[in-house]
Amino acid sequence: MSTMRESADVPAWPVYALTVHDDGRVLASGPLIETSGHPTRAAAIEVVAGAAGRLGRSVRATASEPDGAVWPLIVSPDGEVSEVKTGRPRAAAPKKRQEKRAEKRRERREEKDRGRRAAKGAAKEGSAAAPRPGAPEGGEAYAESLAQVTGHLDAGRADEAQALATQLDTQVAGVLGVSHPVALGVREVRARATAEAGDPVAGIQLYRDVAERWHYRGDAEQAEAVAGRAEKLWTGITDVERALSAGVAVVRMRNQIPGEGGAALASVLAHRELLLRTPATEATPEATPVTAAPVTDAGTAKGTEAVAGRGAAAGAEVPEPPVAVSSTPRSSRPRPRTAPSWERPAVNARKAG
Repeated sequence: MSTMRESADVPAWPVYALTVHDDGRVLASGPLIETSGHPTRAAAIEVVAGAAGRLGRSVRATASEPDGAVWPLIVSPDGEVSEVKTGRPRAAAPKKRQEKRAEKRRERREEKDRGRRAAKGAAKEGSAAAPRPGAPEGGEAYAESLAQVTGHLDAGRADEAQALATQLDTQVAGVLGVSHPVALGVREVRARATAEAGDPVAGIQLYRDVAERWHYRGDAEQAEAVAGRAEKLWTGITDVERALSAGVAVVRMRNQIPGEGGAALASVLAHRELLLRTPATEATPEATPVTAAPVTDAGTAKGTEAVAGRGAAAGAEVPEPPVAVSSTPRSSRPRPRTAPSWERPAVNARKAG
C-alpha cells in the first residue's frame, strides 16, 4: 500500500469489499458496482476508483486476505490507495460489535425517555397536539390535529399548517419515538407544509430524514416513495444556488437509497453536475413551480394509515398549491462554483422508535 492517512475526512458510507482468494483473484462488491471477480488487485481497485469518481470523492474499502486479515483502505477517484492508520491489520471483533450494539440500544432508550419527558412538559403547556387522556400510543390519538394541518393546507394557509405540523411532529416523536411509523407519517406531512410555506430546502431535508428512517426500518418501498418526493421537489427549484444547497441532502439520501441499479443516485449526481456547470449570470428559465408531493392521511405513507381513525375528512387526496421560489440577486460577473461538502450518512436508526 502506498501511503498511510487519517480517515476522518472520508464519509463512513459507502464501503466496498475486496476479497482476495488463494489464487490471487479479487472479488469486488459494493454500491454502484456489479459484484465481479478480477485477476489482479489493481484491476479490482480500478473498479472501486471508478465508483469514487462518480461520487466525486474518496471512498472506503476493506481488503480481506486469505489468511483472514482485514485491511481498512481509502481509494481516491484517481486510483490512489491509502491505508487507514490502525497500526496493524485488524480482523472482525464480534465481541466489540456486540458491545457497541448494546451501547446503541441503551442510547436509544435514553433518547426515547428524554423525548417522553419533554412531551409531558409540552402537554402541561396546553399543546394542541397532545393525545387525549387514556388514548393508546398510536396514530388515532393525533388524527384530529393532523386533520387540522391538512385543513390549513386545503385552505391555502401554509404558514399555519407548518406551525401546527411542527408542533405535532415534536409531540409524536417525543411520545412514540422519532422513527415510529406514525411519527414518520406526521413528519412527511410537515415536510409538505414546510415546502408550501415557501421553504423547499427545509422541506427536502425533512423528506430526507423520513426516507432514511424508513430505509433503516427495512421498508425499501416506503423509503423510495419518500425519496422520490424529495427528489421531485429538488429538481423543481430553479434558483441554482438554492438548488445546490438543497442538493446536499438529496445526494446524501440517494447515497443510501440509490434506487434500482443505482439509477436514482446517478440521476441526482447528473442533475448536480448540471447545476455546477450553470454560469452564475445565466438567467434562470421559466419552469414549473416547485410543488411538494401530496401526502394523504389515509395511506401514502404507512405511518399515516394509523392516523386516519378520527380524521375521515383527511383521507381525501389534497390538492397542491404551488410553492413560489424566489430568485436571489446574482453578480453580473461569472464566478467559479465549487461542489458543496456532502454530509455523512445518518446512523442506522432501525430500532430508534
